[in-house]
Amino acid sequence: MPRDAAKVSVLHLRASNFYGGPERQLHCHARAARDSVFEVIVASYAESGRSPDLLARVAADRLPTHLVGVAGAYDRRALGLIRRVLRDRDIAILCTHDYRSTVLGCLAVRFTPVRWIAFSRGRTRETLRIRLYNELERLCLRFADRVVAVSEGEKASLRRRLVPDRRIAVVHNAIDTAAFAAVTPVDLKSRFGFPAHSLVAVAAGRFSPEKGQLDLVRAAELALPRLPGLRFVLFGDGPDLERTRHEIESRGLNDRVLCPGFERDLAACLRGADLVVNPSLSEGLPNVVLEAMALGVPVVATAVGGVPELIRDGDTGLLPPPADPRQLADALVRMGDDPALRRRVAANALNLVRESFSFEKQARELFALYADVLNQRDRTV
Repeated sequence: MPRDAAKVSVLHLRASNFYGGPERQLHCHARAARDSVFEVIVASYAESGRSPDLLARVAADRLPTHLVGVAGAYDRRALGLIRRVLRDRDIAILCTHDYRSTVLGCLAVRFTPVRWIAFSRGRTRETLRIRLYNELERLCLRFADRVVAVSEGEKASLRRRLVPDRRIAVVHNAIDTAAFAAVTPVDLKSRFGFPAHSLVAVAAGRFSPEKGQLDLVRAAELALPRLPGLRFVLFGDGPDLERTRHEIESRGLNDRVLCPGFERDLAACLRGADLVVNPSLSEGLPNVVLEAMALGVPVVATAVGGVPELIRDGDTGLLPPPADPRQLADALVRMGDDPALRRRVAANALNLVRESFSFEKQARELFALYADVLNQRDRTV
């Protein structure tokens, strides 16, 4: 798609091998920018010669995309390719969305007029290479023109990482409640062979230590004697998946706690749940919680990162502490055993996200941030 010369070009760069919550945030923001003075271009990397699902979905909406043609995740040509797209597409602002893109973006904008905004959604520490990149990212973030934190909790984390407060802007993740209202639920009881009287709790996320799936398995073991109808489905993939499956088997929970892997139609599965649980040990502002709230499904989520900005305990969900399977089990039993509580918190949560977490509000805040960065006189990088 040719660029509109009257628009200011903003390139959003995200390393992505599937279409999940952060990818949906980017896609919807690009759509919201269509009638603005900004042209939002969504870019990602060719992994093993394949274009990511993110770019296919954005392009299907007739929105501009760019594929960075690298041979693999750590191709040395990546920096030069990013510099080339900044020049060839006359990019005014580069936005980066993960540790890999942030490190490359920090280098790519040096000695150029391009402004740089880094987004911070939280981080994983599952391998030595990722931990090294996290440390490099920590250093790079201090030099961004702005760092967007997706929650006040993430802003506090950035302060601890010595990012100057004046450079941090909080722009919450958003949700399209109208689109989620049209989602048709999956019958999870039939799909997984659960008894008709079951109460199905769904969790979804990458299987890595900070997501707390092992705590959820331990909480399930504690909750099931008190609420025998509970059944758990943990969607997702990642390095801790097999370990979690082994933990489930060792506790004799195979028929009541399932890990079916990655789910493409997650929204429909969330809508088919009786409750959604997010047992994380750290978070930015979890999309799965936003999505469950928009779908009218009650949520139990641990009090980490930006979760307390969404879940007010007893009002828009239940908020047990992290890394405490016993209190997580108590919250699951309380929610599962009280249909009136489930209805009330689900209704309150839907009202909250409809009023305070819309993409229109997010777009206004990001457009104002773009303008502010373009107007600043000093360069950080």
